[in-house]
Amino acid sequence: MTTPEQVVELINKNQTAPDWILEKRDEYKSLNALVNGVDFHEELIQIEKIENNDKALARKKYSKDIRDLFHRVLQPRSNVYTASGGTSYNEIKSKQLLEKFENVTKNFKGQKSVKKYLSENLFQLSDVDPNGIIFVEYNEDKEIYPTYKSIKDIRNYESNGQLLKWVLFEPVKLQRGGLTVLLWRYVDEINDITIVQNGNSFIHNEERSFQHPFGVVPAFILSASQEIGTEKRKSTINSVVELAKDYARDKSIKTVFKFTNGFPFFWMYDRFCTTCQGTGEEGKEKTTCSSCHGTGQLIKRDITDIHVLDLPRDKEDAIVTPNLMGYVSPDIITWDKYNAELLDMEELVEATIWGTKRVKQTGVRNETATGRFIDVQPVLTELSQLKEVAEWSHNFLVDMVVNWLYGAKQKENLVQIVYGDRFIIESQDVLMDKYSKARQDGSPITILDKMLEEYIYAKFGSNETLLRHQLIKKEIEPFVHYSIEQINTVFGSEAAIEKKIFVDFWEEADLNKSKEQLKKEFINYKNQNNGKFTNGNSGQVPTT
Repeated sequence: MTTPEQVVELINKNQTAPDWILEKRDEYKSLNALVNGVDFHEELIQIEKIENNDKALARKKYSKDIRDLFHRVLQPRSNVYTASGGTSYNEIKSKQLLEKFENVTKNFKGQKSVKKYLSENLFQLSDVDPNGIIFVEYNEDKEIYPTYKSIKDIRNYESNGQLLKWVLFEPVKLQRGGLTVLLWRYVDEINDITIVQNGNSFIHNEERSFQHPFGVVPAFILSASQEIGTEKRKSTINSVVELAKDYARDKSIKTVFKFTNGFPFFWMYDRFCTTCQGTGEEGKEKTTCSSCHGTGQLIKRDITDIHVLDLPRDKEDAIVTPNLMGYVSPDIITWDKYNAELLDMEELVEATIWGTKRVKQTGVRNETATGRFIDVQPVLTELSQLKEVAEWSHNFLVDMVVNWLYGAKQKENLVQIVYGDRFIIESQDVLMDKYSKARQDGSPITILDKMLEEYIYAKFGSNETLLRHQLIKKEIEPFVHYSIEQINTVFGSEAAIEKKIFVDFWEEADLNKSKEQLKKEFINYKNQNNGKFTNGNSGQVPTT
């Protein structure tokens, strides 16, 4: 058990943060600028020997951050939290503790469940702060909740995999009696200890110190990917950081190009003033012309955005008509090249993260965020790995809640959460196109079943009631992959009548009943209506 004296010794050894902490703080600042746009302009450095100070300043001032890039390419990660097929096991026997457990986990942070909290924070934080931690707090009001401690909040720690052996937080400055004191906090698997530092004097604050009920440091490191032999962790976007920096630089250069070269250049020939005939003077005294104010030009408009050319005055000058005025167009070729380069870089970032890229449509940069990938398998593999990370994090937080409820670490995991793995990474339109083509090609029924199920999850996944109805319908509808005409041709009129009877049955069925009940009711309905073929609805019957 760590004593307060040992904590003081540790504080003295860490009067300054170790080099690896300082390095990861710099990295956090850079990653946060790339992914979230925080202080983005500070990350744009001058291109030496190519860009002068004025251009570098203008590029920093007018450039836009690239958070939109990461929003697009990382969108498929949301599947980890929306995939169906998950389950949970709960062995809490006490009704009172079970009720409290459910209340806490459903309102874990800001009226959000554990899963919702993780969906909004886990990957997003590990992108920019891989060495930060999620720390579980609890207070005297018997509340328990998660907090995010960035690498800037941590003086030092020692890891044990993704868990911690101990953590020493950055001290908090407090004013006491005109003096500034430092409040240090140290947490290990048993103790939560607070030390007050006043100059070179250290005092154990017993009121703020206690033994916690978790049995481990109630925290986990955001990234599971560790640099061998160090405490340094790798960001979840580590593989594309340099690509993203290039993308940010090139996008900023394009922005400056648009400002400096994006406006059409208007020119026109001047016209002689009719009063002075272009001399700018009038009368024998040759005073300044009152009509053109000495310019000799007959222009009655603001000419600040016009380049005025001298009117030809002799035979050697170019002919004026019909080219009295015109435009010099911007450098469209260079502009298009910038756009094409940015699109290529975005595809490279996406392909690096997911192992494949999305299919382009003619005349469109990309399909929607849930568009079709060229190869789905690498995406599924990556999502499965992310699912394991999210699932482990969820179960860790749940374990902390259970230990808190029982007041001590439990020998066995009383609650186990399993995330679903039915990932929908393509749009419902793409899935329907694939399914329809497979039907036309005569694919095996098992393949068609799976493809139809994927389509149903994509279309109705956001509505649990409709999803349940459609999955039940898929299970009990006869010849679900065929139209009435196809059934009549292949299987005969009796089979076609059964299909037609089901259409009528489903319109009247109580869809709140179980699949087994609906199956029995359809059999009874079919027996009662066998041989009857009502008019209408004789075309292809939709399955969803």
